[in-house]
Amino acid sequence: MTRPQRHRVDATTLLTVGGIVALTLAGPALAPYAPTEALDPQRLAWQPPSAQFLLGTDGFSRDVLSRFLVGARHTLGVALLAAGVALVLGTAVGLGAALAGRWRESFLMRCTDALLAMPRLLVLLLVVTGTGALRLDALALVLGATGWMTTARLVRQETRRLLATDALRGAIVLGVPPARLVTHHLLPALAPTLAVAATGAFASAVPLESGLSYLGLGVPTPLPSWGNIIAEAEGDLLRRWWVVVFPTAAIVGTVLLANRVAERLTHGDAP
Repeated sequence: MTRPQRHRVDATTLLTVGGIVALTLAGPALAPYAPTEALDPQRLAWQPPSAQFLLGTDGFSRDVLSRFLVGARHTLGVALLAAGVALVLGTAVGLGAALAGRWRESFLMRCTDALLAMPRLLVLLLVVTGTGALRLDALALVLGATGWMTTARLVRQETRRLLATDALRGAIVLGVPPARLVTHHLLPALAPTLAVAATGAFASAVPLESGLSYLGLGVPTPLPSWGNIIAEAEGDLLRRWWVVVFPTAAIVGTVLLANRVAERLTHGDAP
């Protein structure tokens, strides 16, 4: 596995990320209509894209553009919070394993491997169906709690490498307390690894949240998310293509962009 380096992310990627973040934050203000407003169910249901409705309308005559913009905040917000949860849990386990004694490290990593071997989507389905509808913060917590294992492995591997360097060995010999060793030496040095791990966790959380919302198990309707907007096509994907194409493109584009950022953080200017 290639060790993450401190490389510069290209300007195009940074601008694109900034644009998505700005769109997410400003989405509700840019929405021309309320995302749950039925404009005219008799006359305006299933309108294709037009000058009046740039992304068309759904079966309840709701403006798809408004739902798309507000849904971006829900989908990306849940994914960001899930990535944060995964990062905190994975960092704690990875550091704990690297700093613990050999049998403790072996126990923690075997547990991590066992959890990593479990199908994540199946675990999510069991949890969500068993608990019923979840609030957005609870949904993010569940996504993060099932996605920290890869981060733990990365952090443990990089921490062990750092502990073998002269600087960290010297700090240990000088009797630096463990808490200070972590906060002042290890965490700053782990920043590139954590950035890659967070980006990867975000990239995996976006389609998972969208998939759960598509199945009616994620963001509860009538709140929009990219996943449940797609579900509103009600199986007629060809005639109602606009309800599917735009959120699907956003999901795919966001994941590709996140993977691009992770690749640039890992490999820098390598092609």
